[in-house]
Amino acid sequence: MTPTEPTQPYIPLPAGLDNPRESARTVFDRMATVYDAARPGYPSDAITDVQTRCNLSATSRVLEIGCGTGQATRDIAQTGCVIRCLEPGPQLAAIAQRNLASYTNVEVVVSTFEASEDELGFYDAVVSATAFHWIDPSLGFPKAAGLLRPHGNLALLSNMHASGGTQDELAPAIQALHRNLAPDVGSWTFPSVDAIRTRAGAGGDIAAVWSRNERKFADPPAVDDLFERPAVSVYPWVATYDRDGYLAMLSTQSIYALMDSERRDELLHGVGEQIEKVLGGVVTKQYVTILATAERSSRASAEYL
Repeated sequence: MTPTEPTQPYIPLPAGLDNPRESARTVFDRMATVYDAARPGYPSDAITDVQTRCNLSATSRVLEIGCGTGQATRDIAQTGCVIRCLEPGPQLAAIAQRNLASYTNVEVVVSTFEASEDELGFYDAVVSATAFHWIDPSLGFPKAAGLLRPHGNLALLSNMHASGGTQDELAPAIQALHRNLAPDVGSWTFPSVDAIRTRAGAGGDIAAVWSRNERKFADPPAVDDLFERPAVSVYPWVATYDRDGYLAMLSTQSIYALMDSERRDELLHGVGEQIEKVLGGVVTKQYVTILATAERSSRASAEYL
């Protein structure tokens, strides 16, 4: 990694997209099977903290926004709480339904959060794992607050890419591949664990915290009147991949998924060669999971509810 911390905690999307948020948001459904196999889940400590901070039990009602194929849902469902999952991608939703078939307390619905017509003040928790950044924050935060009962909680989770692990040894070669094949997506650098921890702990309401740490398409609204100050935690962890597993994981990242297939295949082939040459076929990769939870504020006015 380069000694200068990147200004954002992720690699930017390819330049020139007509509607970057919508293009990236919908691309995952085209690779649902690979997404299910390759995308990581979330640390057990983070899931436990979601359950504890949201006071989840068998009597709780939860709305999950963008469940994907159910990576986080399976763990949260073990509390016995009733979960209504919104997933806009029909292929992703179909896999989620299969993955979660044994949980009679879980329902998967093909819908965007924006189009959903859920009952106001109905839910004990609204949860989103690596999906809330696809929603316009000027709509997402007020609507989430409106769906929560008094003292209900919004819980946002995300897996952040960080420097660390043997992946760092690939950086010079992958940066060269990006310069040659994908200059529109940047130089492939990641912030350190300490930088992510500092960013996460810098204060502000939950919209400000999420905007500072996750992918951002628009400036967030002030939500102090909607939510109490958030509790924010970080969970560093390391994943180990073989060559094919690592390339599959990369292929499900929006920056690569949105490339034309010929250029993407050439780039990933080059990454695979470096994994074999430099690391002998095995990669360790540093992640940092961020969790921000905030209770619906007693100050939330009727205009939001």
